[in-house]
Amino acid sequence: MSSKNYIPKFTIITPTYNRAYILWRAIQSVLAQTYPFFEHIIVDDASSDDTEKLVKQFSDPRIKYFKLDKNSGPSAARNFALEKAKGDLVAYLDSDNAWYPEYLEAMDKAFAQNREKVIVYCKKNYRLTLVNEDGQEERIRDELTGHKKYFDLKRLWHRRIIIDTNSMCHKKKEIIKLGGWDESIGFWEDWELTLRISKEYPKGFLYLNRTLLDYEQKIDLSKAEETFKIWERAEAKIFKKHDGYPLIKGQSWFPPQKGNKSTLGVIDYLRDKYKK
Repeated sequence: MSSKNYIPKFTIITPTYNRAYILWRAIQSVLAQTYPFFEHIIVDDASSDDTEKLVKQFSDPRIKYFKLDKNSGPSAARNFALEKAKGDLVAYLDSDNAWYPEYLEAMDKAFAQNREKVIVYCKKNYRLTLVNEDGQEERIRDELTGHKKYFDLKRLWHRRIIIDTNSMCHKKKEIIKLGGWDESIGFWEDWELTLRISKEYPKGFLYLNRTLLDYEQKIDLSKAEETFKIWERAEAKIFKKHDGYPLIKGQSWFPPQKGNKSTLGVIDYLRDKYKK
């Protein structure tokens, strides 16, 4: 692994910003992979905490650390890493999530058996936590998420399927040709990327009906209104970018459904939707 001539098959990209307190968990889940031929590029998006100090505690030569001069957002960090990636296959792991040990092995097998595919993705264990105005946390969702057995293009365009960044692995060259990640959107970038992939490679998707990661999400209710406005602006940009494409016809995600994303009733909405 220490050879200068070592060429990884996978490049794992982790953008991070002031997440030293939790980043170690993501790194450990990468180093625990049963498939060893990878490089892990960690892009520090101009953090002011101990991120660099934490990363340097890991002596594995497969870990590569870069720090950006200014905070530019996760999509810019991912594009930065894509330019440096040596692997033919690229996967992503955000700093607050963790893969199961067999994640890369499963992806390697899937691509080996389906060489025509451009992107492979899997199920996840989704944990949603609400943080109220007093800082108290309430876990309202902890369950496996996925969809029907096969991938469906129309469901992707109608946002019935969203392929999460942490669950996807794709061929590098094909995604670079598409322009990589759109840094202007601000949210839903993973979904937007898969829309572009589907235009160019409509038969390039493969769904693994197995759970291979833990995904953590926290919604700070004191910032809910601000968050939902960011979501809505992103949806407007995505719709404008892809308006006119045949499969977008009949979608219900834009303009935003009233009540679904308004701040009023957001707590009840989320609890009703997810709490058992």
